[in-house]
Amino acid sequence: MSKKVFKLIFFLGLMCLLLIQPAYAVIRESKIPPNTLLYKSIQTWRDQSKNPWQLIFFKEIKGDNQPTINLRLVGFPDLFEFEQPQPLIINIRDDLTIKVPDVFTSDQEAFSPNMGQYNFNSIIDKLESNNFWILELPLKDNDSIMIKVPYFILEEWEKIIVETEE
Repeated sequence: MSKKVFKLIFFLGLMCLLLIQPAYAVIRESKIPPNTLLYKSIQTWRDQSKNPWQLIFFKEIKGDNQPTINLRLVGFPDLFEFEQPQPLIINIRDDLTIKVPDVFTSDQEAFSPNMGQYNFNSIIDKLESNNFWILELPLKDNDSIMIKVPYFILEEWEKIIVETEE
């Protein structure tokens, strides 16, 4: 390989590294009438089969009421369907597995069958963001779908819980 070709490849590779920025999600704050604040993080992440999922972690504060903290998981329509009401299982570490309650009861249907939503209020004190979590999604037909959520997404969720408590 000639020196010119090597230099060109090196230069293009260096430019790619300098120009490509890592993708970071932003915590968004919204004011929703009447008297509601919403803090949310929206990420797209893939399961073990490389299917994309939208992970929406949010904290909703209505007036002077206690905040509600939820995780909404959304998969492709007609490809995935959640079994409801079933808890989301989170493997936080080898010796800690938590079941997170489903927001939707048997009387209440989800907006869409490819969406699950889980209430984190009762498990906030058990959360750890120093590694990764494995989410086991409760899908119909006993489908076993797992999403491995890395620490930097968990740290963002933790910011929503902690930083918005003022």
